[in-house]
Amino acid sequence: MTTLPVITGLGTTWWAEVFEEIIPEKAQSVYDDMRLTINRFDKQYSRFDGHSKLSIFNAARKLPNPNAETIALLEYGIQLYHDTHEVFNFLASKDLEPHGYDALYSFTPKTESLTTPNPDHALFISPEKIILTIGHVDISGYIKGYLLDLIAARLQNIHKLNYFLINGDGNKRATSNFGEPITINLAHPTLAHTYLAQTTLYNESFAASSTHKRHWEYEESTYTHSIDTKISKSNDASLAVFVKAPEAKLADAWATTLLLSAPENHTAKLVEKNIKIALFETSSGHLHYYHGFQNI
Repeated sequence: MTTLPVITGLGTTWWAEVFEEIIPEKAQSVYDDMRLTINRFDKQYSRFDGHSKLSIFNAARKLPNPNAETIALLEYGIQLYHDTHEVFNFLASKDLEPHGYDALYSFTPKTESLTTPNPDHALFISPEKIILTIGHVDISGYIKGYLLDLIAARLQNIHKLNYFLINGDGNKRATSNFGEPITINLAHPTLAHTYLAQTTLYNESFAASSTHKRHWEYEESTYTHSIDTKISKSNDASLAVFVKAPEAKLADAWATTLLLSAPENHTAKLVEKNIKIALFETSSGHLHYYHGFQNI
């Protein structure tokens, strides 16, 4: 097994384990490709970099001659908005920033009256230009998963690797260990170095999200990075969500969605997309499994 060096980008760390034997020159080539791909995404789509393409677009409200990748990323955000019954809204940064989850992490809410734009009405996409009429685009809810899927495709199609695990901010994309499932731990959301259970990945992806991951208090009120866009309120429930899905971009987005909306509200779509779920209630200490999520 070869563990490639850690790479930083999009505000987190990335690394990969390759289970098949590869010579040092090939390992370096794979690492260099991953690093360049991650750095490119960081420069183009980082939410907290004022010079990224996304930040410039949010300021200018228009992007002439967008590339196919940018169009695909935004169209995927619109698809998620509809697939989740409008729970997942990638224009929600307009809500997060007044709550204090801004580029400076001020954690000082500025208003309680918030309105999130409808992507169908606020964003106009064509091969010639993209126009944003209101709000701010924030693809951080699925960009890490999207990037994991891209890296996995490059490892398989360009570098001809078959057995690997890629990790980015706890999100994972895995094939197998020479046909054997890969065991991972479900981390406790509040207790360091503590695990709730184990599960396996076999040609699938994993993501986790928790109301404890980014939360803060201000004037006796608790806020989190998860916003119910229909009522513009933080989710203050004590909850952690673990998701397995065929693609990392699915797992990433649905881990956030299910912090705000119960699995029962999305049964048909979860079955259609083969999304498996485990929910941990920190208040009761109970771990609940849905749609075939298996522990070992």
